[in-house]
Amino acid sequence: MRYTLLALFLCGCSTIPQSPIPVETKNQEKDKYIDKVESIVSDSASALTAVVPNLAQGNVRGLVEAQVTRLSGVSKPSVAKVEEYTRILKENDSKAIEKDKKEASKVDAETTALYAMVEQKDFEIQEAHARADGEFKQKVLWQFSTAGLAIFVAGLLAMAFTPFKKSAGIVMAGGMLAMASAWIFDSTWFTWVVGVSIGVSVIGIAVAIYKDKPNKNAQEDAHKKEESKETPVLSE
Repeated sequence: MRYTLLALFLCGCSTIPQSPIPVETKNQEKDKYIDKVESIVSDSASALTAVVPNLAQGNVRGLVEAQVTRLSGVSKPSVAKVEEYTRILKENDSKAIEKDKKEASKVDAETTALYAMVEQKDFEIQEAHARADGEFKQKVLWQFSTAGLAIFVAGLLAMAFTPFKKSAGIVMAGGMLAMASAWIFDSTWFTWVVGVSIGVSVIGIAVAIYKDKPNKNAQEDAHKKEESKETPVLSE
């Protein structure tokens, strides 16, 4: 039984579940999308900032100033862009305005394409996490099942070759419960059930060993008493 207990402890050490394989968690495409949006917002805020001084005091100017404030909450206007837009308005550079309009018309297509890449990458990351989680669960399940089989065999041997039938039955029950963990793996109570079953099994083996010592001592004492009775007492 001592060797059986040692084997079980070694088996338990070898079946400690390792952490899941690390998978990518950061979506680089999302960072690119955010950078693009911030750049667009900054350009828009810069253009409106350049426009504000050319507007008369009133509701129109107040509304434009409010938009500058709103956009600045996302991304501040660029000093260089404000100067560029100010120059365009001052010089009435129609070619530069036309060029800016064409670039603005591309924004919708570019941002839509970028966001599609963001969603695709998010999906890939979720799939990778689900796959790694499934592989980790399968590994843990196999390890607990192996440990359960070892405990069950130990209980079976104890049932066959020792007088501690009750303790051996507890050990066997714990081993069977660990082996049956496949049916309860997704349960909230999986860790508790398997942990308790293995703990009960180990305690059962320890109790069996503890009970075995007094019996051996009692047998040795009885054997000594019998020998003392059989030894003739010499008369004086």
